[in-house]
Amino acid sequence: MPAYRQAAALLAEAQREFNHAIVRAPFNGVVTQVDKLQQGQFLPAGTAAFGLVATDDIWVAAEPKETQLTYVRLGQPATVTVDAYPDRTWLGTVQSVAPATDQEFSVLPAQNSSGNWVKVVQRMPVRVTIHREPGDPPLSAGMSAEVSIDTHHHRSLADLF
Repeated sequence: MPAYRQAAALLAEAQREFNHAIVRAPFNGVVTQVDKLQQGQFLPAGTAAFGLVATDDIWVAAEPKETQLTYVRLGQPATVTVDAYPDRTWLGTVQSVAPATDQEFSVLPAQNSSGNWVKVVQRMPVRVTIHREPGDPPLSAGMSAEVSIDTHHHRSLADLF
């Protein structure tokens, strides 16, 4: 019965490959760059086949100067305006402030070996979650936005002197 066993093994392998061909998304979203895929194309393990853009969890990545983050805390309210919709404002909440600047993770970080130190104000990534309402215009990844965070800090005239 070697022919039967070989056919059963081929069937089991085909079923295994079929089961691994189904892609399940980890979250709700829209699949992008699908036109790059060809029917029957083989992708090695770990190869990105397409992009997935979330539709439920909408957020903005702001990069204010470190000097503007003195009073910013998680959970503070924010307002977001998107260039595509100048007359519309979204409400948001500060979700996270990065523990390090982007410069810390750079492949080639700037090093000052000449000894004349020039202080450069760094930018810190801040994530602001947008609270969407029914009927809001559609937002897409990569849109330009302006973020304003209400830190509840009020300056007085005494702060100037």
